[in-house]
Amino acid sequence: MARNSDYDMCKEERKRESFFKVLQRVDISSENMRALPYDFVRSFSNNELSRKMKIKARWGSSWEVEICKNPRFYFMEKSGWEKFVSDNALGASEFLTFTHKGNMRFTVNIFMQDGKEMLQPPQSMSFMASSRPPKREQGIPSLATTIAAESNGGGNYKRKLNFEKKKAEESHNSKRTDKVFSVQRESAGASSSSVAEFSMFIKKSYLIYMWFPKSVQSIHMPKQRTIFKIHHPNMKKSWNVVYVVSGTKSSFSAGWKGLAQEYPLAVGDTCKFSFIKQHELILFVSKP
Repeated sequence: MARNSDYDMCKEERKRESFFKVLQRVDISSENMRALPYDFVRSFSNNELSRKMKIKARWGSSWEVEICKNPRFYFMEKSGWEKFVSDNALGASEFLTFTHKGNMRFTVNIFMQDGKEMLQPPQSMSFMASSRPPKREQGIPSLATTIAAESNGGGNYKRKLNFEKKKAEESHNSKRTDKVFSVQRESAGASSSSVAEFSMFIKKSYLIYMWFPKSVQSIHMPKQRTIFKIHHPNMKKSWNVVYVVSGTKSSFSAGWKGLAQEYPLAVGDTCKFSFIKQHELILFVSKP
């Protein structure tokens, strides 16, 4: 009789050491949340615990996390853990199981609040766009065209192509600059119906999670968890922040606290968010 391969795989998994976590927003980055169970780690040698912990998801993505120790327990290093949480848009009571595969390699299974397993990563439009092949700007010749021109001795034509390429690049950079400045003018009070924006007043709790009123949620925000890219107005600094939807409530979760500290934000500030792409924002802050 043919054996059931799924049953065999499940049976083999049960032989391996594993532990679980339930991720809550309030303590998602605390040492207790990042802790490794004592009964789990005591079977490991000091040499093994000195290695990086490699976490691999069902869809193939992986993360390396250092293991640290305080007087009471071992725990996952904060920056590596937060990278894992942010990349997977976690923080809404997900149930995670970590199964040891040997040599500090772990597979992670992520189950959503409704019990459904996550089988692919959450993707924002900006991440999807970055995976596409770049489009050739209008007016910029292909490599084949340039080579053909050179082989035919077309020196003048080659200079013309280089001029057209430079002109197209300058036009592209000019359009990008105009887009950023138009958003900045909107922040300063200029009227522009083409720029979507909303403002939020910073309360103490908003320095950890930014909770959105229903008016903002329904008009501006997506219906599901998404990774937003938020820029400083000078465009020299940006943050990836997870937007989480839980029932009728929504918030900026993982990544927001780091933004608030680095920007920095303070109680009483007014934050104006202006869209430059579907899931990309510029954050302007007005002090009281």
